[in-house]
Amino acid sequence: MAIAPPKVTAAPKIQRLSVKDWLKGYNSNLDDGRTPNEGLRQAVNVLLYQDGTIGPARSLVTYGEEPVGPILGEVFPFVDSTGSGRENWLVSMQVVGGVGKVYISKDGEAWIECTGKTYSATQRAHFEQVDDKILVLNGLDELSYVDISSGTISSFTALTTPSAPTLSVGAQLVGTTYPIRYRITATNTGETAASVAGTSTVSKLRDIWVGTTGGATEYVDVTITRVAGAQRYSVYVGDTAGNEVFIESIPDPGSGTTFTYRDTGAAVRDVTRLAPIADTTAGIKATRAKVINDRVFLVGDIDNPDYVWYGGTGDSTLDFSPYGGGGYSSVGGKGQKQIPVAIQSFRNPQGNSVITVLCSGDGKRYTMTPLTQTVGDQTLFTYEVNEVNGDGTDSPDGVVQTKDSLWYPSRGGFKTTGTKPQLQNVLSTNVISETIQNDVTRLNTQSMANCVGLEYEGRIYWALPVGTEENNQIWTLDLTRQGAWMLPLEINADWMTLYTDNTGATHFLVLKDDLIYEFTESRSTMYGDVAFDTLISSGFLKFSEDGMDWARVIDVTFIVLRPQGTISVSVSGKTEEDSLTTLETASFTPDFSVAGWGEFGWSANYLGWSGSAVVPTSYGNAREQKVLEIDEDLNYITFDVGSTGAGVSYQLSDVVVRYVNIGVIDQT
Repeated sequence: MAIAPPKVTAAPKIQRLSVKDWLKGYNSNLDDGRTPNEGLRQAVNVLLYQDGTIGPARSLVTYGEEPVGPILGEVFPFVDSTGSGRENWLVSMQVVGGVGKVYISKDGEAWIECTGKTYSATQRAHFEQVDDKILVLNGLDELSYVDISSGTISSFTALTTPSAPTLSVGAQLVGTTYPIRYRITATNTGETAASVAGTSTVSKLRDIWVGTTGGATEYVDVTITRVAGAQRYSVYVGDTAGNEVFIESIPDPGSGTTFTYRDTGAAVRDVTRLAPIADTTAGIKATRAKVINDRVFLVGDIDNPDYVWYGGTGDSTLDFSPYGGGGYSSVGGKGQKQIPVAIQSFRNPQGNSVITVLCSGDGKRYTMTPLTQTVGDQTLFTYEVNEVNGDGTDSPDGVVQTKDSLWYPSRGGFKTTGTKPQLQNVLSTNVISETIQNDVTRLNTQSMANCVGLEYEGRIYWALPVGTEENNQIWTLDLTRQGAWMLPLEINADWMTLYTDNTGATHFLVLKDDLIYEFTESRSTMYGDVAFDTLISSGFLKFSEDGMDWARVIDVTFIVLRPQGTISVSVSGKTEEDSLTTLETASFTPDFSVAGWGEFGWSANYLGWSGSAVVPTSYGNAREQKVLEIDEDLNYITFDVGSTGAGVSYQLSDVVVRYVNIGVIDQT
């Protein structure tokens, strides 16, 4: 009897699970088992590149000459166009000799002191350029400015508050029926606090005076004592204390001790402008400035927190007095929780350009729209303030405007305000930090004023205080790669700025540990003199959509592009015995080649020949792979890729898992 040969069975089908990009970025809001294959559970000191590859962040190297002293606050780029051409410079506040001093530097050269004034040694400084001047603001010292052509600092001239005026009531108005009050301010490029009121009574309300007609007289003569240095005087009138409003600006007569202004009732009351309680002739004690349409706006007045100040135009840019076209608008109202802290030129829902003010506290947002009103022969200029949809921020230096939208931290997370294509004429505010909400809760809300934001090459960088009082991490939102978050970069950045030097090269600068650094690719995995580690961790890679299937995992292949230095990889997985166990680890140091003319090593250096950093002399091979043999029955796997120490460069391109599907295993 013939024995039947055994049937030949087909070899089990080997399948591949491939992850080729990580465009969903870092996600801390999902459990490991719900993290998508294109997402990450850890992304330490790495960024997305190309079409979703991952590699180490750029290194930091020192830029230019060392500052003379610790830098307070902003490092600000400005343009000197006062000479024969245009030159780009940097300005900063540095603590030297126990006081704050202003220094400027060009293209990394030695810092030059601007003389004429010193400042607080503890207050963070901000700057803003207007024409040939750089405004210096720190929220404590009065506003001043650097004259760019001379390099010296000029302060505003403080005036003495006028004394109370004396009043003389015209014959036809003598009476005791209605009280009337006049207060006076002296102005130059600012305005003094209003004087003590000169008071009297009249027989008619001011609105129905008929002035001088046929010998009848209805007026009040207001006698004003001149103030040394004053260019003009402003007159405020009212019937109750604290409600005197602006009616007239009068030039200084140039001689005499006193002069008289006759109020006939013809001057229209500007009810939007109350008599000031603070003196701005010595300079407003503001924190931040913004130049919009040739007009300077100031916020952060410590004496009047609700004020947004604005200067005039043209030659009166720094004139914050009513006569010069300047003044203030109260945003949010006195005694309210919301305080104006950031100002931007943005738009309203109809797409019209408006001044947008973001507030801290309750976090509201307002618009300021220019309003010109003609009454009789007088033209009154002010801003109409309206509360609008959207959130404010506690991080005024963290507001970034790019891609026709505002991007900023708020108390509810990171948000953006813009126009959705399907919602015409509607500004929509959306939360953009859902995937990192667990990290957002770790931010120190008391120190979020230290946050700094910047957009560069399609990424928004935010320097943030994560569980500390000072900034200790940088988080990135990659707008060119599907809005993926990547964090953290472990850099304690006190400030960030972009500076275009006078050769045309742009430098991404970071103020760290009182030194200025720039991001570069000329070195690898170094933040200054300190090497940094990298770590990439995946979620659970499963073998069926519902995660029920098991598989015999044969191996896992890691494909990296142009690697240099020692790179470590590991694979963990769920076995029948353990929920998660490390299956295999390895470290490898790829071969590398010397970079020649025109090769990748040169072209990768964004600084080019004009860069001040070290030019790379080697590069990794175009594509290398590391295979980890697994040979285990697993329900899911997870992988790590990382590095320790300096000189490491790579881009993780693919992770390929070869396996044979087993199906559901009964583990009861």
